[in-house]
Amino acid sequence: MKRYFAVFIALYTIVLLYMMFYASGREPSEISYIQHKPFITIQHFFNDNNIDNQAFIVNIFGNIFLFSPFGWLGIIIKKFNRFVPITLFFLFAISTIESIQYFTGRGVADVDDVFLNTLGMLIGFFLFKYANWKNIANIKIHLDLYDEKIKVPKIM
Repeated sequence: MKRYFAVFIALYTIVLLYMMFYASGREPSEISYIQHKPFITIQHFFNDNNIDNQAFIVNIFGNIFLFSPFGWLGIIIKKFNRFVPITLFFLFAISTIESIQYFTGRGVADVDDVFLNTLGMLIGFFLFKYANWKNIANIKIHLDLYDEKIKVPKIM
């Protein structure tokens, strides 16, 4: 399971990075924009009656749910089984990506994107914890097959 998830998350990350920097006809621009006031973009989508449903879904739900698989990083990186390490790592990573969007002119660096993306990762993290706690799809068995200290299969 770890190996499959590692391949999945690597490919998924590449696709997301492509979408963030090149999809939808994004071209480099000399004009860069940063939205540093929290909740302005989110509020815009909830208050503006001229926003179509597709834009709302893409910008709000897309920014949340597209990042939920990153909450499952604890499958392949043991220290990310804890709330603080995975949250700090993710905040650093997504803030770096938003900054690169700003400096390259290939998108808007928006603090609301950082918030929504992190919310999505946290939803994924808590779903992972729940699935692990309830042993849905035998996750515990797959995660505990190998003893990390001696690198040999555990005897059941």
